[in-house]
This record gives sequence, C-alpha cells and structure tokens, in this order.
Amino acid sequence: MFSFFPHRAKHTQAAASADLESVTLQRGQELLAAMRRHNRRLAGMRKQASDRLLDWAMGDASFKTQLFRYVDVFPTLNSPELVHDVLLDYLHQPNVVLPPGLGWGLKAGGMLKGSLAKTVTGSIERMADSFIAGANVAAALPQLARQWQDNIAFSVDLLGEASLSDDEADAYLQRYLRLIVELDEATRTWPAQPVLESDHLGATPRVNVSVKISSLSAHVKPEDFAGTIERLSARIAPLLNCAAERGVFVNFDMEQSAYKDLTIALFQRCCEQIDFSAGIAIQAYLRSGPADATNLIEWAKRTGRQVTVRLIKGAYWDYELIHAEEQGWPVPVWQKKSETDACFEAMVEQFVAAIPRQPSAGGVKLALGSHNVRSIAHAQAALAAADLPPSALEYQLLQGMADGLRMALVEQGQRVRAYMPIGEIIPGMAYLVRRLLENTSNESWLRGSATTSTSDAALLAAPDKVALERSLPDDEATRNRWAQRHSLTSPTASRPVPFLNEPLRDFSHANVRDEFRTAVESIRLSPTPQLLTVESTQAAIERARAASAGWGAQSV
Repeated sequence: MFSFFPHRAKHTQAAASADLESVTLQRGQELLAAMRRHNRRLAGMRKQASDRLLDWAMGDASFKTQLFRYVDVFPTLNSPELVHDVLLDYLHQPNVVLPPGLGWGLKAGGMLKGSLAKTVTGSIERMADSFIAGANVAAALPQLARQWQDNIAFSVDLLGEASLSDDEADAYLQRYLRLIVELDEATRTWPAQPVLESDHLGATPRVNVSVKISSLSAHVKPEDFAGTIERLSARIAPLLNCAAERGVFVNFDMEQSAYKDLTIALFQRCCEQIDFSAGIAIQAYLRSGPADATNLIEWAKRTGRQVTVRLIKGAYWDYELIHAEEQGWPVPVWQKKSETDACFEAMVEQFVAAIPRQPSAGGVKLALGSHNVRSIAHAQAALAAADLPPSALEYQLLQGMADGLRMALVEQGQRVRAYMPIGEIIPGMAYLVRRLLENTSNESWLRGSATTSTSDAALLAAPDKVALERSLPDDEATRNRWAQRHSLTSPTASRPVPFLNEPLRDFSHANVRDEFRTAVESIRLSPTPQLLTVESTQAAIERARAASAGWGAQSV
C-alpha cells in the first residue's frame, strides 16, 4: 500500500516488529517453563541402555559417528557373532572413547558375546521403537489409539526410501491403499476429540497419511520433468481417489531438493484434478523456501483451493551439502542453522498472512513442523498479530522427539499431531539414522534445551535476518572445497586459480531444462547427410593429429 508518510510507515513497521518479538519472548518463556516441568517428570523414569548410548553420543563426536555407522548396517547382521565382531570393528578405532562397561563387553569372548549381542540388539530396537510406531497397522494401532486419548492426532508414513523397480513401486502403492482403508475403518469408533478434528473453519479429517513420491515410481527423473509428472499423476490417482472417498487427508512429503519442484508441480496438478484433503511439506532450509511459499500461496488463491503446508526445516542437510560439493553445483541449503531459523520465521509470516478466513476462500493453512520453542512461540505471536484464533494453527512433531514440548502444547489446548512412521526396521534404518542425527547434533535446539549451560535468552534469541539477506550461496569456503575436489591443475604464481571443468547440468531447475531444450532444438543438421567411410574417418584423424601441436600450446 502506498503511503504519503514513509517515515510514519517505517515507524509503524518497526513498532509492529517489536511487539511481535515481545509476544514471542513471552510465549517462549511460558512454553519453556511448561516443557521443563514435563521433562522433569519424564526424566524421573528409569533410563534404558539406548538412552545412555545416545547420551554418550551427544558428548563424543567420534563415538557418535561410529555408533550411527553401526546402526546403519545392524539390520544385516544375522548372528550374535556378527553383531559382536562388527561392533568391535566400528568402535575400536582411534579417538573413540567407549561408555563405561561397553569396552569390557567388547573384549569378552565365548558366551558373553551372545549376552553383549542381546544387549546391543535390544538397545537399537528400543531406539527404533521410540521413533517408529510399529511394523504394520495392526502393531501401530494401540499406540495411535493411546495418543488419540491423550489429545494427539497422527500422520502415518510407510517407511522406505525410493523404489528401485516397478514391482517395488506397485507394492508400495498397494500398501498405501491398504493403509488408508485400515486406518479409516479402525478409527471410526474412536471417541470424538473436538480440538483434533476441527480448525478455525470447520471439520478436519481424523485420518492423516504422508507419502513420498519417490516410493510410487522407479522413474522419477527431473530431466524428464513432464514425463515424470504424467507417470506419477497416473500412479498416485488411485490412492488420492480412495482417500477422497473415505475423507482421509494425504500429505505429500518433501525429499531431497532435486525432487522439490517435481513434488510441488505434481501436488498442484493432483489438487486441480482430484478433490481430496491435501497437504504438502515445504522446507525452510532451502534457499528457495520463500519463493516456494509464494508459488503455493499464489496458486492456492488463483485456483480457490484450500491446502495445508507442513512447514519444516528439512532433514537432508548433510546430503544436500555433500552432493552439491561433489557435483560442483551451488549449495541449495542455508549453511548456518541461524539462517534456516530466520528463513523459517519469514516463511511462517508468509503463510500466516495466507491463511483463509472463510471456508470458501482459497489459501494455505499452516501446520508447524518444529521442535524449537523459539520457532513455535514466534508462530503463535504471528497468529495473534494476524487476529487469527489458536485453532488456525496445527503443531506437528516427530514421534519420539520433544515429548515434554508436545505435552506442553497439548496442555495449552493446541491441535497437536505426531508424525508416526510404520514399517520394518531395515527399510526404516535411513529414517532412524536421520532422527538420531537430529537428536544428537551439536546445533540441535533440543540438545541445547536439555543442558543447563544454555540460557533462556540464548534458546529464545531471534535469528539474524539481516545476515540471511547478505548470505550468498557460493561462499569462499565452499568454493575452496570445490576447487580442492575438482581442480585439474595446481595453482602457480602465474595461474593462481586452478582450472575447473564445467560441472554437469542440474536438470532439477526449470531454466536449465529450458536452455538445454532450446539448444537442442536450434541445432541445424547437415543439409546433405553422409555416411562415414573408412577413408573419411582416417582423413579426420590425420587432420586432428596435425592440429594437436598447435592446440596443445594454447593457454587454458
């Protein structure tokens, strides 16, 4: 809106920002106090061996690395001897300090190997059980029902990463169809929970499932963007039609950044073709996050569609950084946690402004996927500043993480949903390791909140949004790492910058695909095509040999 009084407008904006921060800190203090009260009660319960292993991992980076590498291969170890011997190989490494008692167990032989294997197996299975609801719907239902009684809804996901064959993708689709039917039928007799089954505009589905697009096809190819959308639209249609018939909510999970634009485009197309309760995850650790938010908001308003965004920070940060460095591409994620936190808050304000006020209006509802009290308090303050009721916001937390915070939110009367994977431990191991890394990360807010050395002021400090605006994707440290990995020449006094090959194209970006298509279409074929002969081939070789000396003398 144009203002004849720019100084007054700036003053008003600054005052509003100060008010938002003041309410954020107040809400944050209240949540911290309630969370700690619940955490003290939970801490009074007897710790399992798995808890002690994680506690040790938080304090020793070398032990954590080796432990999680072992956890990753654990499902393939099919005898007590292998469990013991592989654990010995992983943990008897330089600079790895073992927790009390474990070193003695590793040195043991004979029957004690079996005892150690049993203890380790039990610890890892308990770790998995804390994050995974069960091997199948039947095994998970008692836990889902207990949490429903405790005023916690669910979003169920089938464990597993990308499908590698059509048969595997077909099996996943059938499992999802059974999941929708079984959850719908099992939950019909559950008691009503008004807080969980309505938002500020009316009723919301009781059953909520999440799906990864890479599980539904073995041919998810960003370079074939249109073809992939066609294939996935046909694959997912039976699932969405089944969900629509049964009133089940379907959320499109977000995976690595290469699939981000595909996932958003597929989601929008499906929403335009099928009338189902729809949601999608959007990642704030991506530099494209605010633009992705704008894309979804404008699309929802243009089409009149109401959808929910699960705003998360992202779980593939290490992969994204390593993959970009390996390929020589710009890093797609923010490289500092404070930058991700600042982007998250900026996107919260975008989405809160887009929350629909009437049942018939197009727009984006917000589900907050965070365990950070500062992020949650800021969202509550933004909601209040927009004059929206608490029921306009949903809180989604991962099963097995931030139990005290979850209890504090339920105590406030908020709508809380747990993200609860279902499946066997082998396909779920990648998910388990990501959760363990989150729980023990040096930059984890949860870890910081669990220590007495971190002050409330530090836990609730506002992220530096000015630094976010100054941040560049290709900082000097990143360029240096790329140069070390990809350089084909060594730096010299006359040529200090090493020669780097041009990286391969990243076809997950629309502009790269468009430029490549234009280049291919502009190629002119010879008007008189000819077949090569032995003689013409030999002549070409001779010409190349004659030119090689002069070409080799050219400076790079």
